[in-house]
Amino acid sequence: MVCSSRAIIFFILLALPFSSIHATEYYAFRLPGSDCALCHIDPKIGSLNEEGDLFLARGYRYPFTLKGTFFYFLAILTLSVILFGLRRRYRLWHIGKGGILWDQWKARWKGFFSNVLGHRTILRSIFPGVSHLFLFSSLLVLSLSVTMILVQEYLAFPLGRTRFIGAGTYPYFRLILDLSGAVGWLGTILLIYRRYIQRPKELDRQRTDALSLLLLFFLFLTGFLATGIRNHIYQSPWSSWSPAATGIASAFILLIKGEGDLNIWSSLLWWAHIMLSVAFFCYLPFSNLLHLFSSPLSILLRNLEAKGALRKMDLDAPEPFGVTSLKEFTWKDLLELDSCTRCGRCQENCPTHLTEKRLNPKRVIQNLKRHMECLPEEKENPNLIGSIVTEDEIWECTTCRNCLEHCPVFIEPMTKLMEFRRSLVLNQGKVPREPYFAFRNIERKGNPWGFDPAKRMWWTKELGVKELVSGEKADFLFWVGCYGSYDDRNIVAASALIRIMNQAGINFGVLGSSEWCCGVDLRRMGSEYLFQVNVEKNIDQLKRLKFEKIITTCPHCFNTLKNEYSQFGVNFEVIHYTTLLEELIQQKRIEFQPKGGEAKITYHDSCYLGRYNDGYEPPRRILSAMEGLSLLEMERNREKGFCCGGGGCHMWMEERAGKRINETRVKQALETGAEVLATACPLCLTQLDSAVKVLNMDDQIRVRDILELVGERMKP
Repeated sequence: MVCSSRAIIFFILLALPFSSIHATEYYAFRLPGSDCALCHIDPKIGSLNEEGDLFLARGYRYPFTLKGTFFYFLAILTLSVILFGLRRRYRLWHIGKGGILWDQWKARWKGFFSNVLGHRTILRSIFPGVSHLFLFSSLLVLSLSVTMILVQEYLAFPLGRTRFIGAGTYPYFRLILDLSGAVGWLGTILLIYRRYIQRPKELDRQRTDALSLLLLFFLFLTGFLATGIRNHIYQSPWSSWSPAATGIASAFILLIKGEGDLNIWSSLLWWAHIMLSVAFFCYLPFSNLLHLFSSPLSILLRNLEAKGALRKMDLDAPEPFGVTSLKEFTWKDLLELDSCTRCGRCQENCPTHLTEKRLNPKRVIQNLKRHMECLPEEKENPNLIGSIVTEDEIWECTTCRNCLEHCPVFIEPMTKLMEFRRSLVLNQGKVPREPYFAFRNIERKGNPWGFDPAKRMWWTKELGVKELVSGEKADFLFWVGCYGSYDDRNIVAASALIRIMNQAGINFGVLGSSEWCCGVDLRRMGSEYLFQVNVEKNIDQLKRLKFEKIITTCPHCFNTLKNEYSQFGVNFEVIHYTTLLEELIQQKRIEFQPKGGEAKITYHDSCYLGRYNDGYEPPRRILSAMEGLSLLEMERNREKGFCCGGGGCHMWMEERAGKRINETRVKQALETGAEVLATACPLCLTQLDSAVKVLNMDDQIRVRDILELVGERMKP
């Protein structure tokens, strides 16, 4: 859309040295026969008027006029407002401390192009994603067009007297601008429709949203009308190359009587378009449109550490542990607050919010943002805990990682809540009553129940499992974990894995009574000190042994050993049992026998196996390999899988608000008509089995670990 693009051309030209050109009349690209009446007596034949002769005599430099002076005044004013707004945001971000890792630039730029230009994460939700892509691609095309003009007029033509936008290419160039403007206008209309007519629950509505969308709507509309009316007045041969502008303006022209009125309307719409452009650019750094800058920057500087790892704390550092004020966040954390567009994707996937509890990740981010905006930089930051974010919100997080997974601009609400937990536990000694005893038991006995560590894995001796000693070799070290060691329900699943590995001829062993809790709940609860003590104790034991891989039944242990122990100078190869079983099935070292009848089964994705470590497909391929099982998917599966409610130390905490997460998940499984609810996680197995019993659904659905199903159907 040529008329809309000229405003963009004008403001981008401001970044260049002062010139006698004024860009608002520059869109005609100085071509004879164009529709510009500024320099031409007759636009159809290209004969020049007095201003055109001056323009030609000055080497294609438009003479500076009063009108041009006014536009430069507007330009300087607009640019000053933009810079003032951006500087204000920059200073707010830098309330926070350093800490951004300026590394892995290849991966950063790859993600930038994929997620900003390609809209990979935004397109996970089709309707809003496509609508945003229409608007974004339109603005991108207009920006690239401007860049081409600048390169031509300030480099190619002055240095080489050449133009790549000439009489032959201009019509196509104009068509691209026109169609891209139409696509952008359509995207704006779709976004208005979604926010104010569809009104989805996850979207709130603020005045800044309405004003931003109205500015965009009328910016496109006035550009189309001004261009279309000008086409009609001058009957330029280029008119047919602006079909959208000509078509949209044709209906408006029918309402206007007389050529004089058309000229008046053309001038009014042209000025309206210019003033709307000024308003748009000035409003940008003070509205939700700021995400045009902040969101791409957030994506570029996103956290590239392992998805399953929380930040390692330096316990010897002099500063307070965790976060209690904005200045204790990194400036990237504060940049994320400005990157949030309130799209609500974190909210619509958060199991805590969906079960009507107090935590809403979007509200947490927005409350922090409002606090940042209201906080005078020269004053001391107040304690955020209790005033901005409540303790209930902090403790209700199950660390399912849904908010991080679904945010299109890589904002991390969960990690901010974990920093608040660290502050409560390490600085104030505040721990909810129920998990306090689990903490104490892990510290003293190496397991959350306080059972005798000497009796850990007592049952493995009956199966003839080798307990590895210092210097002894094995292909696999089976990390049994606390649940597999002590919980009766999960001992059955762990025993099945041992029988499977024995039958497949795998050389493996266990740590026995030397194994200590991996510490996953200690870290997620905020007790970084106890976590690091446990890690050092376990690493000391593991270094004494010789093995190739660690295998686990628990995704929480798997994630901790794989992604977090590496922060302490070791690099163990860790796999979850589903990876091993899939390999054994492919190698035909495990074969299945029919087990009469067809059973309908649905699979529950463990958060720590799925979202944390992308382990979505191996469990499903294992289930599909067993005869007599018909796999039915729940509506919330894979990346959108619903939490069991046991993560983040919630196995030891009572749910006091809203609905129970585990019962909600069982009801979702029942909707599929499945008879069996399969999982691959001890915590999920415990939580879901408990929910089935509480709901009295034992006769409708059974909860089974995949290991139990494989053990029952495996050929001897």
